[in-house]
Amino acid sequence: MSENPANGAPDNVQAASGWQPVIEDMEATAEAYRDRGWTTVELHPGDSVFVDSEFRTGIDVVLPGSEYEELEAVAADAEFTDVDVFRAEDASMFYLLVVEKDPDSETAVFVPAYYNPGSAEEKIQTVQEAGELRLFCRRLNDDYVEFVHSDVGPFLPEGV
Repeated sequence: MSENPANGAPDNVQAASGWQPVIEDMEATAEAYRDRGWTTVELHPGDSVFVDSEFRTGIDVVLPGSEYEELEAVAADAEFTDVDVFRAEDASMFYLLVVEKDPDSETAVFVPAYYNPGSAEEKIQTVQEAGELRLFCRRLNDDYVEFVHSDVGPFLPEGV
C-alpha cells in the first residue's frame, strides 16, 4: 500500500477531494481540544473499510506502527466513555471523524475513517441488527484497539 504523504491519504482513496477536508477538520478540532488542556491523539489511517467477518464486524482502520503504539499506550490509561461523530458524504464515499473521549483524564483520540456505503450494505445491516458498532484501530499484524458503540446511527449514512 502506498501513501501520499502530501495529503495524508493513501492513493487508493476513491474520493481524495473528500478525504483532505476530514484531515483538516481533525487537525483543527484536535487543536481546539489541546487549547482547552486535553491530551490528543490524531490518527492517519492508511486504509479504512467496513468489515463483517468471523474476526471483526464494524469499521476497520489500519494505522502506521508509531501511531498504533501511541494509541495503545493512551488507551491503556484511559476509559473512553464519550464519542462525537462528524460525518460527510459525496456520491460514493461516506467520511467520518470519530472523537473518542475520556472526560475524566481529558484525553481525546481522533479517528478519521471512510467507507463506500454502496458496497457495505449487508455489513451495515449486520451492525444495525446487532445494535452495536465496533471501531477497530489496528496495525498490519492484526493487533488492535477497539472502541464499542451502542448507538450505531452516527456512524451510518442517513436513511439506511
